[in-house]
Amino acid sequence: MRHNLSLTCVRYRLRPVTLEDAPFIVQLRKDPLLSRFMHEISGSVEDQATWIERYFERSGDYYFIVEDAHSGEAHGTIGLYEVADDASQALFGRWIIRRGSMAALESAWLIYEVGFTLLGVGSIYTLALAQNLPVISFHDTFGASRIAVIDGRFRVRGELHSAVEHRIKVSAWPAIRARHYSTITRLAHADLKSVNV
Repeated sequence: MRHNLSLTCVRYRLRPVTLEDAPFIVQLRKDPLLSRFMHEISGSVEDQATWIERYFERSGDYYFIVEDAHSGEAHGTIGLYEVADDASQALFGRWIIRRGSMAALESAWLIYEVGFTLLGVGSIYTLALAQNLPVISFHDTFGASRIAVIDGRFRVRGELHSAVEHRIKVSAWPAIRARHYSTITRLAHADLKSVNV
């Protein structure tokens, strides 16, 4: 949906997706390493722009570009969608960060902050392909509870795959928020020192 939500953490921020982001999104989604656990797209910038136009019309769907808070350089995409009418839950997905970027932790922190603090969502869940061990490990380490394995949840390249569901409730967010904000700040300061040496 068209929205004006934007949020900055330390090094990165989220801003709404625009039609002008279509080439960047296609570039990300056509990278074979980044997209190996995602359904295929056509690779056409025009098709992606059409998808974004349709996205603008959907309610309860917040799609963002992850970008450098200082330079505005795009690092990835992330979304919070299927937001329940009563805000009881939402799905965190469309998360893809370009190779070599350090934005993963901060972008995840930001999407939970959007959901819990800006939108007042009660719980946020994720669904990762069961073979996507790095992302599953990330959610485990981040502090999300592993809820279930859902058989046949995704179709990727013509085959059905199971998904692992993780969930964080709003009541758990303050402690998780503080722990990761501390890490994010420490990493940002360490990176800044290395640049200035």
